Amino acid sequence: MVVESKKALKWLLEGNKDYIDAKRNHKGDISKEKRLHTHQHGQNPYAVVICCSDSRVIPENIFMAGIGDLFVIRLAGNVVGDFALGSIEYAVSHLNTKLVLVMGHTMCGAIHSAIIDHHESFISSIINEIQSCIGDCKDNTIASILNVKNTINKIKKSEIINELLENDVKIVGSIYHTHSGEVEILK
Repeated sequence: MVVESKKALKWLLEGNKDYIDAKRNHKGDISKEKRLHTHQHGQNPYAVVICCSDSRVIPENIFMAGIGDLFVIRLAGNVVGDFALGSIEYAVSHLNTKLVLVMGHTMCGAIHSAIIDHHESFISSIINEIQSCIGDCKDNTIASILNVKNTINKIKKSEIINELLENDVKIVGSIYHTHSGEVEILK
């Protein structure tokens, strides 16, 4: 279903009105009081989540988190580069966040494009990065797992993060299953 831009903007603004009046999203606090508290006292996220930009992958909903709970970095194919690494370093070193969760997902379009070798414009930098770690793999889920592991390895190349790994910071890989909603922790 294609939604016209005018209708899409209307839906966003209606959703924002609902959000403004909301108190909780089942588990996480999204109240006006929490917004004001984090505005005045800053954020204190308990986890950094690096995930895909895919519209089906919504960390705040997947983990039923509230305002200030998650420091989310979303990139197509959960591929990290300098800006994403800087954001992760900021969260673990300045916000004292102890968990970094890299979350790939099933049926990822970026992974699929890498598997079928589809390139166009700026997307090619994402595809090339994914292809460098999946090789000839043709299974979307296995390729997603390989990609998560590659992202973790890139994060570990940060000197700041490496130092903090010795101080109770953990990096964990996972796969979100789009059909069931389950997050599987990788070994």
